[in-house]
Amino acid sequence: MTPRNVHLVEFTVLPGNRYSATLGYLQATAQAQPDLAAGLTFHRHVRSQSAETFDRECVRILAAMEDPLVAAFTIYFWNRTASLELARRVKQRWPACQIVIGGNDVTNQQDAVFAEAPWVDVLVHGEGELRFAELLRRFLRAARSGEGTATLTGIAGISYRSSPGEIITTPPAERIADLSLVPSPILSPVFSDADLAATRVIVYETNRGCPYSCAFCYWGGATNSKVRQFPMERIEAELDRIIRLAQPGAQLFIADANFGIVARDAEIADLIISTCRRYRKRIIVMTNWAKNTSDRVATIAHQLHRAGLTGAITLSAQSFDPRVLQIANRANIRVQAYRRMQERFRELEVPTYTDLIWGLPGETTQSYHDGIEEVLAAGGSPVVYPLLLLNNTEYTKQRFRADYRVQARQLPCSPGVGELTAEVVVAHSAMSFDEWLDGMTLRLSLGLFQKALLRCTLRLLHRHCGVRVVDLCQRLVTYLNSACSDPEIVALTQNYSQSWRNPDEFDRPAIMRETGTMVIAEELHYQAILARMVRDAAAMRELAAEAVGYLRTALGVSDFPERDELDAVMGLDLAGAAIFRGGLLGRTEQNTFLISGEALSTLREYGDVPAEFQVTEGILSIPIERTRYPFSAYSLSVWHGSGRPLHDLTLSTPNYRHLLESA
Repeated sequence: MTPRNVHLVEFTVLPGNRYSATLGYLQATAQAQPDLAAGLTFHRHVRSQSAETFDRECVRILAAMEDPLVAAFTIYFWNRTASLELARRVKQRWPACQIVIGGNDVTNQQDAVFAEAPWVDVLVHGEGELRFAELLRRFLRAARSGEGTATLTGIAGISYRSSPGEIITTPPAERIADLSLVPSPILSPVFSDADLAATRVIVYETNRGCPYSCAFCYWGGATNSKVRQFPMERIEAELDRIIRLAQPGAQLFIADANFGIVARDAEIADLIISTCRRYRKRIIVMTNWAKNTSDRVATIAHQLHRAGLTGAITLSAQSFDPRVLQIANRANIRVQAYRRMQERFRELEVPTYTDLIWGLPGETTQSYHDGIEEVLAAGGSPVVYPLLLLNNTEYTKQRFRADYRVQARQLPCSPGVGELTAEVVVAHSAMSFDEWLDGMTLRLSLGLFQKALLRCTLRLLHRHCGVRVVDLCQRLVTYLNSACSDPEIVALTQNYSQSWRNPDEFDRPAIMRETGTMVIAEELHYQAILARMVRDAAAMRELAAEAVGYLRTALGVSDFPERDELDAVMGLDLAGAAIFRGGLLGRTEQNTFLISGEALSTLREYGDVPAEFQVTEGILSIPIERTRYPFSAYSLSVWHGSGRPLHDLTLSTPNYRHLLESA
């Protein structure tokens, strides 16, 4: 008999991707069963969900379909709207096609899903590989027998329509205890060599499960569960094929909930390093590091970083306030342990960043600022995210929302990025909307000044004036909003706040005037203001001096650094900022600096300059290789903590010669 067609669909925020781990698992599991392999032909569609291209992508997918038996969609909060709309169009054209959906955003949401999308036939809750294969068997049997409607009784963990208006939800399915039952999409003929070679981001699992039960997280339904591991022999074979075929610079995202939590993760890191060496290939390894960072994580991170395979390591704090963490049901890394780990990573010369979430119930402006300063005082890089209300988490329960007076709005997670829209917490009993907005604007100031342009200068001011770095950055919010002499910077800053209030007010033309069209769709205001500030060296110097002068006036302190010392440290910051200009303009330049040993000692203490930075007078040179680094990619690496201009200018790697020469 002629095989029937099954179409697997994922809308992704990763442009140019042809790989989907979720769809690969579904197809590999089904094809491993002889009756399904003989009776079905699989078609995968991994498409961009960009609003500008969505209709074109739908036309292409629909054109590739011919009398489909099943169309299946994997759904997350960012692609829910796009997925359900395409599903509607499929059902409209082929009423007999079975629409099957699954994924984190729709698991356990059957009432809302079937009300929102009455064209959906089956919802699979949690891990779907084995149950999806059984669904396909039932659908195929019904189609061949002429029964019309498949009988789905006996399949655990699904919701389906048994008749118009009636939804049946079966008992929950057990988690897959033995992951070897899930065939490998990498080792089976699911993805071609061309598919893997063309993919820039490969999402990859070595285990499933998470022993924590944070109130804001729903890790695939596997929170508060035992960590289950894929066989090591399988991992070795999969990594060999992935790395052998990957394009240089491709990203391997290890999608474990807590990489480094089990002892064998060190062995997996060694395996990645040795395989890259064998194939003379450099890939970028990213992961979710173990929540309570340990010596094992430090060792693994050091191995990968020394091999040039990873950037900054995540220290996952979310908050440093005990009450906030108690409400979040989170046993956090202790403050003293956090400081020791920061010291350890600095000794190993491994950059870090620390996740913080602004908007957690119980968090106040004061505790939020205290948490940021804790990170900065330890020499870390704070990366602040808004709090998203994800389905199935404790925070989304009506009683919890009522108890803490949680208010949320549907907003882009980053202004101007409509494809990543979610329910964002904007107020609760300890935080007003205006306070939330102030906290989000502080992120912008931190990114521009503490991370990119005045890191060393702010550290010097803190040491002399006794004012916390976070408070200096808060003062600079006002500077950006009203006191800056560049009206375009003021307008962009104000539009940042306006865009959080009302996403429709996002000024895309103003952003594009500064960044151009080839920009990564994330933190767009930051990228635009940074580009405007650094594009002209003389203007950059004037703006830096103006910002520091504003702080001096605003603080009104007498113990301000001497002019020569302040100018020298600002000169060091401006030399580092030249790396941004090099990426924008594609040209090299040299910047001289003269700095005292005392100031240099302070900056080394916090890791603001490299430990090997010994000279007091010198020339920082941007190598020609670094000027080819796309501006937006590098600026975002700085925002996220992986890039650090002074370190990147002086660090020696196999790929770049970063020069520091005595004058």
